[in-house]
Amino acid sequence: MILDKNTTEIESISRALQGISKEISFEGLAKALLKASLNHSGASRGAVLLSEEGELLAKADASFPREKARFFASEPPVGDFQLSAEISEKVLTRQEIVVRQDISARSAMIDTAERSFDGHVVQLCVPLIHQERTIGVLYLESDGDQERFTSGCISVLSMLASQAAISFESAQLIEALRETNLWMIKGQQIGRMGSYRWNTRTQLTRASRECYRIFDIDRDVNPVPFDVFTSRVHADDIAGVLRALMQAVRTKSPFHHEYRVVQRDRTTVNVVAVGRFAISPTGDMEMDGIVTDVTERKAAERALLDARNELARAVRLASVGELAGSIIHEINQPLTGIITSAEACVRWLSRSPEGLAEASRSVSRVIEQVHRASDIVAGLRTLVREAQFRLTDVQINEAIEEIFVLLKRDLEQSAVALRSKLDQTLPMVKADKVQIQQVLLNLVRNAIEAMNSVDGRARILTVSSIEAGDHVCVRISDTGVGFDEDGKRRLFDALYTTKAGGLGLGLSICRKIITVHGGQLWVEDSPAHGATFAFTLPLRPNRLAAS
Repeated sequence: MILDKNTTEIESISRALQGISKEISFEGLAKALLKASLNHSGASRGAVLLSEEGELLAKADASFPREKARFFASEPPVGDFQLSAEISEKVLTRQEIVVRQDISARSAMIDTAERSFDGHVVQLCVPLIHQERTIGVLYLESDGDQERFTSGCISVLSMLASQAAISFESAQLIEALRETNLWMIKGQQIGRMGSYRWNTRTQLTRASRECYRIFDIDRDVNPVPFDVFTSRVHADDIAGVLRALMQAVRTKSPFHHEYRVVQRDRTTVNVVAVGRFAISPTGDMEMDGIVTDVTERKAAERALLDARNELARAVRLASVGELAGSIIHEINQPLTGIITSAEACVRWLSRSPEGLAEASRSVSRVIEQVHRASDIVAGLRTLVREAQFRLTDVQINEAIEEIFVLLKRDLEQSAVALRSKLDQTLPMVKADKVQIQQVLLNLVRNAIEAMNSVDGRARILTVSSIEAGDHVCVRISDTGVGFDEDGKRRLFDALYTTKAGGLGLGLSICRKIITVHGGQLWVEDSPAHGATFAFTLPLRPNRLAAS
């Protein structure tokens, strides 16, 4: 009978130890230890406090700093837990087991202490020790029955506390893994990239949560069959994806491919997939890689390209307008001469009586067609002169920086270093932003092209802005070949160009735009090499000068 009782007790202790050892969270560990201790000792109430640095706090609630108090559990539930200074010293510092029965003893569980008890409170406090450090406390109370905390009971409770201390390390590791996993998930969500591992033999893939989102695959599909992934690839891209994959598998080379994914709601996602091959522990060849959602980046690139095309179109339209103006100027005098001569011919012919009627009609038709041509030219003149600027408040530095973005690829391809010296305190100017950016685009692009033939010295583009009196001054300097004196004098003339195949209208248009805004545009030599184009814009809005 005694043997059966001992066997039952051993089995009970064994189940308690197993229950504690299975816990992988601080909360579960504290609750399992408390439950097992109350069941074995028969104590009235108790509490467990797991602490990070061996420091027990006076208050155990959600406001506790997590780095100090890992978890607090009590039965019955209470909000406050306060050990006396004497017990704290013995348990925390000396790591002693304390049993205390005193007429003045009060419960460490503050809410419970307000109740009335028959007799004294008997306290048992067992330190939880891990690697010679106190990581927590097991605290039990019995209402005046000291016999509950016998030496045998204390030995069992010490065993349970030791098991809890051992399990605490596992809980720490699992918690660290959980936090690392959460950080990885958040990082992948922010970066919009998912990781994957593809087994080339089984054709099965294990993937991260973000990868499932990108391909719009249900999370319960794990691992993911190859045909599920390929079913999401855009129909026009699938052949290229398979070809690139097979090439990478055949040559065991890194994989890199850009394609489109079509989700179940027909949303199209642009992705870039990369991967490298490695041999798994089972001997299979597997590809570890990353899939990145670049949809937003592609949209930004398209917007940038559209902006470049829009400015280029503005330049072309301005060139056409300037060319039309030149044609008008050049053709107007010959047209006037033709009209004058034809009208004189009519007058002379009208004085001769022979064959005059037919000659008069012919010349009249000439005059009619010439007048028609003159009307067309006049219409073109009106079109060119009546083009209106749209004035708004413009921050010139922002306009400059947007041009930097538009020409970033040009700078990189030409190996040009950009130095910007922009005065960040500049006030607004009143201008047509598109027209001013057209000027900036033309001048910066010219500067880049001027350095294409430079070898043996640095290619440096310097753009600065500064307040100069009642104007803003922008300077664009290069380290290119520069201009001779004749070139500088003719640089802004219409149809003059130093470029093979150039129209010679760009700088002429730029000067006209700046002049219409009430500013000036000029060129000067750079201090060492190359040229500097500078222009000014008035700070205060003026009436646009007549074109």
